[in-house]
Amino acid sequence: MISENFIVKDWRKIDFSFGLVYPNVYKLGMSSYSIRLLYFLINSFENIVCERIFLPDNLKLKFPASKDYSSKNYLRSLENKVLPEEFDILGFSLHYENDFKNVLWMLEKAEIPLTSQERQEVITKSKVQLPIIIGGGPVVTSNPIPLSKIFDVLFIGDAEQTLKLFLEIFQVYKNSRKKLLEEISQIEGIYIPKLNNKAKRAILKNVDDSPNPIFQLISESPGEKSIFEKNFFVEVNRGCPYQCKFCISSFHNYPFRNRSFENIINIIENGIKYSNCETISLIGSCVSSHPKFKQICEFIINTKKRLTIPSIRIEHLTPDIIQLLEQADIKTITIAPEAGSESLRFALGKMISNEKIINVLTQIRNSQIRNVKLYFLIGLPEEKEENIEDIINLLKSLDQLGFGRNSLRVNINPFVPKLNTPYEKEIFFYLKDNMRDLVKKYQKLERELKKLNTTKLKFKNFKSIVKNAKIQTIFSLGNQQVSDLLLSYYSNGATLAAMQKAQNELNFSINEYFLTIKECYSPWII
Repeated sequence: MISENFIVKDWRKIDFSFGLVYPNVYKLGMSSYSIRLLYFLINSFENIVCERIFLPDNLKLKFPASKDYSSKNYLRSLENKVLPEEFDILGFSLHYENDFKNVLWMLEKAEIPLTSQERQEVITKSKVQLPIIIGGGPVVTSNPIPLSKIFDVLFIGDAEQTLKLFLEIFQVYKNSRKKLLEEISQIEGIYIPKLNNKAKRAILKNVDDSPNPIFQLISESPGEKSIFEKNFFVEVNRGCPYQCKFCISSFHNYPFRNRSFENIINIIENGIKYSNCETISLIGSCVSSHPKFKQICEFIINTKKRLTIPSIRIEHLTPDIIQLLEQADIKTITIAPEAGSESLRFALGKMISNEKIINVLTQIRNSQIRNVKLYFLIGLPEEKEENIEDIINLLKSLDQLGFGRNSLRVNINPFVPKLNTPYEKEIFFYLKDNMRDLVKKYQKLERELKKLNTTKLKFKNFKSIVKNAKIQTIFSLGNQQVSDLLLSYYSNGATLAAMQKAQNELNFSINEYFLTIKECYSPWII
């Protein structure tokens, strides 16, 4: 791997070390702006070394790690090949509930006890040093409770100022775990499960105060298709102004905040100067809501660098924006209608008509942009059988527009309720007697949509998709009992069968727990 802008420090000249962990493989981790930002922020302290740790590539994991016979040497930091247990702090960036099992695998492979209590017992009894285990990210802000038995410290909300205060306090109390936890529990935005302190979500009021890294990690993997490796990321905004009822960004990351146009231009200019990038990637939940989105894109195009954007609001795809993206040589646009039914879509908070979608895709078809990714949800609140027909009928209408074969890449995912959003109680389709309905919906969609020449379906193995979505839902909405369930699920192999075995061992019923959620029980309120 060819790499630039790595930060390699002399461990003899630092006060403490921070292992920055993304609990999945390198390519996924490096597609995360959070990893680049945290790496930059922590290494900006001269007395702290921060090195990255990912899951081993090209290694099929066996759960639990005690039954995985690969060498623990696979799990070392990229920069200095340091083992996880040799760091003073291990900080996990968590974006998806599906990665929870990977957190446990990495800890066990590193021979670090899985729970905070077990680690404290080892420290007290054996007088050995173990890293303090901390975590943050969208799923932690949404609901840290399922992770409460595992982590020592959990960050709620924006991390910039909170992390700085944490590191300053750690410097003083790193040799006294008890005093350290007491001191940092006073920081707004930090939750200490052992102390069960009241944590308030930390909010960075001005995105300009977040230092978008100029020296970004740029890498290239020979012989492999790179994903975001040679991209320079620019955070345009945080949060989302539209407040779709299922979306964690709208409700866990409010208020909506734009970085200033002047700051963005300065970042791009310096990024091109100091990072050998090929592409400028705009980052944000709704980049097209920036009041100077068009001017930002025009500036990037004029630098002769490639431009990429995330999913874009359909109503923002005006003829001049489509022409601009065409000029940027963008080959694929990503949109999220979410539903085929206008009434269902309006109920979500997306006030976009089917006529508008068809008109916009007609304009795209008449441009040089050849592909469109479309994201839909099924299992939405109040969804009826005819709403599945609505998805089919909408895609049949788009099929008539004249796109090429497989040009419409269709992703259909089960709706997963998130705590502290308006749809947090909507678990109907994950109740035991209703899950088969989700599978039937998938079967019908596949049967009808595979007939369309323009449509490429990006889903398969429906039963597995639905069961995994149920597991994701229990971790999304879970309480401290679900923290025990997670540990048992992992130790039994982290499979669908393992979840049933874990329920039996703990005399816990996911179905009954979902019914308590439906009756307005909430384990965590931010």
